[in-house]
Amino acid sequence: MAQKKVYAVKKGRSTGLFASWEECKAQVDGFAGAIYKGFASMQEAQAWLFGTEPMTMASLFDDEPPKKSPTRKQTASDEIPASELSSADYVVYTDGSCLRNPDGPGGYAAVIVETKSGAARELSGGEPSTTNNRMELRAGIEALRTLPPDAVVEFYTDSQYMKNAFTKYWLRNWKLRGWVTATGEPVKNQDLWRALDEEFHCRTVHFHWVKGHAGNRWNERCDALARGEAEKFL
Repeated sequence: MAQKKVYAVKKGRSTGLFASWEECKAQVDGFAGAIYKGFASMQEAQAWLFGTEPMTMASLFDDEPPKKSPTRKQTASDEIPASELSSADYVVYTDGSCLRNPDGPGGYAAVIVETKSGAARELSGGEPSTTNNRMELRAGIEALRTLPPDAVVEFYTDSQYMKNAFTKYWLRNWKLRGWVTATGEPVKNQDLWRALDEEFHCRTVHFHWVKGHAGNRWNERCDALARGEAEKFL
């Protein structure tokens, strides 16, 4: 990512324009719901701070139509924690669905937010006969494939199966044992694990678990998209 020179804070301990990340961080780090953004010029920072920046695709994820505001428009990056905006190139949410698990129609989906611009995009797809776990993995593979090599990614999933394979080193141990589990059984979904591992190693990915169906806007959006893809096969 290019070095940012001007930071604007809309919601934090203090709001306004800041010339360094250290000053900006002091206003947003640990502040619940902080809203801020970095820019290459003062003009761009002022335009965003005073609400003249065009709206991004964030309205796709709203449960209700966006409320009109005389001062600003919401961007997709508004709900990303400030600490993630400072370090990640992208924030990704994924989900998978299988309507008659296992071996029923399934779908996968992802929401990808570019933190520099706040712009968001969606992707989704499905299969006529699959499992929930396969769709969770497929969502991760397809999402990461759209991102440039060497990208820094904050990755959110409600699948412990996927997250723990990386954060608890299941995947590393499977590979060391020749793709068998601790009990000597072949690893299930090995084809997708190999593909996901390849995408993972091309980028810096930080995995996070988010509780499903608990009101998280982007998790709920991914769930709706994934279910919609699965229902196409009914």
